[in-house]
Amino acid sequence: MIKIIGIGLWDERSMTIQAQEEAADCDILYAEFYTSKMFGSSLKKLEKKIGREIQELSREEVESGTEILKKAKTQKVGLLVGGDAMTATTHSQLILDSAKVGVESKIIHGVSIVSSAAGLSGLQVYKFGKTVSIPFEDLESPYNIIEENQSIGAHTLCLLDIRDGKFMTVNEAIRKLLKIEKTRGENVFMKDSLAVGIARAGSPKPVVKAGTAEELLKKNFGEPLQVLIIPGKLHFAEEEALELLKK
Repeated sequence: MIKIIGIGLWDERSMTIQAQEEAADCDILYAEFYTSKMFGSSLKKLEKKIGREIQELSREEVESGTEILKKAKTQKVGLLVGGDAMTATTHSQLILDSAKVGVESKIIHGVSIVSSAAGLSGLQVYKFGKTVSIPFEDLESPYNIIEENQSIGAHTLCLLDIRDGKFMTVNEAIRKLLKIEKTRGENVFMKDSLAVGIARAGSPKPVVKAGTAEELLKKNFGEPLQVLIIPGKLHFAEEEALELLKK
């Protein structure tokens, strides 16, 4: 059996009781921190909380899935992942691959950045459109998805890239989108566009700031992890919530 276990956003206390129990019940326990990283914790703290040794896997080891599925044929294998269990495409693929080789799978959900970002910003979660990842590479696909969401009045949650120990900031993401806007000129994301920056969701002291893109560029959001929200059409209650975040 393979278990994909979401362990939340910040530290070892972010795990649900179910996640902790399911992890402790595994014969082999892995973790990956390339799709998300828990800055309030460490591998040792997680091991102490669960009471089991944990082996950290690389992106390549998780994406190939070969060793994981091989061991899951005869043992209970758990993969600890930040946030919710199934937010990343890689984890969904593992579940599909396990079914193809006859390995039973189980999903243990955790606190997700998708719902947490909506809650912290005061925006209504059901009014969000497609979620987009903003990579370090200069790609225009994030701009296209924001434009698509705006066409139906939907908000856009932008997940910011993690690469080789580098963590994109809200400021970097805004600069990238403004650079694309300068090239495309389609009035999708301009200096006076409203945006919300969030840092360290799930921590005791998350940072949440709203303002124009130009205003947020001047803000210091501190340490990772960070996300950016581009609001669509606002309900009056959402407008009130964002006004509070501008102060």
